[in-house]
Amino acid sequence: MTMEIPSIDHLLGPDLSTQDPYDLWKTKLGLWLRRMYYQNGLIAVPLVAPFFLLDAYAPRVVRAFIGPQEYPTVRAMAVLAALNLHQINPDPKYLSLAEESAGWLLEHQSPGYHGACWGLNFPWMTKGGYYPPTTPFITHTPYCVEALFKCFDATRKEKYYSTAVSTLNFLEVDLHILFQSSDKMAMGYGPGMESRIVVNANSYAMMLYALLATRMPENRDALLEKAGRLFNYVTAAQNADGSWFYYNDSEKGNFIDCFHSCFVMKNLIKYGRYTGVDLLSIVDKGLDYVLGNFVDPDYNLARRFTVSANPSFVKFDLYDQAELLNVLLLRGRQEDAEKLLQAVMKHFYLPDRRSFGYQIDIFGLLNKMSYLRWAVMPMTLVLSEYLISRQTVLATSQR
Repeated sequence: MTMEIPSIDHLLGPDLSTQDPYDLWKTKLGLWLRRMYYQNGLIAVPLVAPFFLLDAYAPRVVRAFIGPQEYPTVRAMAVLAALNLHQINPDPKYLSLAEESAGWLLEHQSPGYHGACWGLNFPWMTKGGYYPPTTPFITHTPYCVEALFKCFDATRKEKYYSTAVSTLNFLEVDLHILFQSSDKMAMGYGPGMESRIVVNANSYAMMLYALLATRMPENRDALLEKAGRLFNYVTAAQNADGSWFYYNDSEKGNFIDCFHSCFVMKNLIKYGRYTGVDLLSIVDKGLDYVLGNFVDPDYNLARRFTVSANPSFVKFDLYDQAELLNVLLLRGRQEDAEKLLQAVMKHFYLPDRRSFGYQIDIFGLLNKMSYLRWAVMPMTLVLSEYLISRQTVLATSQR
């Protein structure tokens, strides 16, 4: 049974500034608290925990002193969603919205690198250390490249194409190779030399090299060779049960969560489309793991973790639902997608705000903050993909 999808036009701009789950944690206090936690572990919990609870249960109090801001991935996904809607309905407003966000991406590249690239746009403290706001990442840049290529296809304006293909220089010069063998390679998450290899980051690099190969025929063979070595690394990191750990190691702090697992599968599906490689058995093995181990039978929603590195009050996160729905649609699992979407609309959608809540805690309480980056815009994008898939299914049934 297909669902009626509420309008998502109002989520596509022109103003896409938003508050964010990391609002507190990007402040000087928040960065210091995260550093204390990563350096000291459980000893720092009494210091950090009150701020986590304050942020979770009094989010508007925290954000009374922190204004909204723009994020590159929000703008990129707005481009992709607007152009999806333009594909369904050639109303010029969708093209206008797409170009507005694409123009923002052109103007807000991370400065000082060898090719176009984008990052979080806020300071970030991780287990691996501190990253300044303009640090670009391989997990963010591909969305912007996809958006610019799609905008080029719709408008034929050279500025979008030339910026998108320049990303190759970022890949080749600014990112380090952290592992390589005769048939495999792994790259860093960002431009620094990192001590641990992130699996989903390499799936993005794999997909981006393959995408660039479709757009740069003069470099196709070399780009596909690198994409293939990244593919071999990512697939070799898959566990026997179909899962992927976040880091490709057995060190402390590793975990298996839903949306990062879905990132890997999403990028594998796209890689297969760009290269013609048959890898659906790999994806299906991963998808079977996710559906069998993450999905809660009472809610029909995906849980956050199957292997967790830290305690959490969160049971369900909108980001997990958006990315799992995306993979189901890409894989053509329409019935599973419909079932998940119904659960998302029941448990996360806020009709009075025409948006989505953020997380559901272990007590069943929905955090009603609507954060575009995490993950209203990923859900908006996947809803636009759902509308296309529904149109395709309808057209096929009428033949």
